[in-house]
Amino acid sequence: MRSGTKIQPPLITRAITSLKKSNLIKEVPNMNNKGIKHFLAVEFEPCKELTGGDWYIDGALDVSKIEGLKEICVKILEMLKRKNKVATFDVIYSYFDKEGSSDADKLTREQIKEILKNLVLDNVVMEVKSNGLSSDFSAATRIGEICYKLTGKKSGGGEARDGAFALVPCGACPHIGLCTPDGVISPTTCAYFQKWLDF
Repeated sequence: MRSGTKIQPPLITRAITSLKKSNLIKEVPNMNNKGIKHFLAVEFEPCKELTGGDWYIDGALDVSKIEGLKEICVKILEMLKRKNKVATFDVIYSYFDKEGSSDADKLTREQIKEILKNLVLDNVVMEVKSNGLSSDFSAATRIGEICYKLTGKKSGGGEARDGAFALVPCGACPHIGLCTPDGVISPTTCAYFQKWLDF
């Protein structure tokens, strides 16, 4: 404002102070330029790009709200796991307000998708596509639809689940680096592998 109007800084400061006291303008936090003050008429609301979006309050990330909503999503998935092994976004969305969240009436579908993506990035929830064949999916699930299920400790009643390779003796073998098809240690001469096959 100073460079555009060529008005002296003390006059601009007094004018801004006077407008703020008259309740005509308000200072708006800007997430992109925190060092520069931005003002807006009182009757307008700033856009989400300026303030940081729904997850920010007064320019600071609302971590407690995000963590609370993540916990609600995990509870919903744990509850749905007893009925089906996976849940579609629409099912999670319909259950969300039933969980008793004080923020449920304010949340949009896009916000819940953001929370689910956060859980996927935290490796608490896994995105899977419905193939229409597995018993993990309900009959109402369309083929190719993205579904969500708990992973790791969250899905196994507190116990971490093993991957498919850990179930094969080679997955836990201390000599895996020395194992070759025609070497001294090989799958054809391995006693552990033979016991596993006989099992």
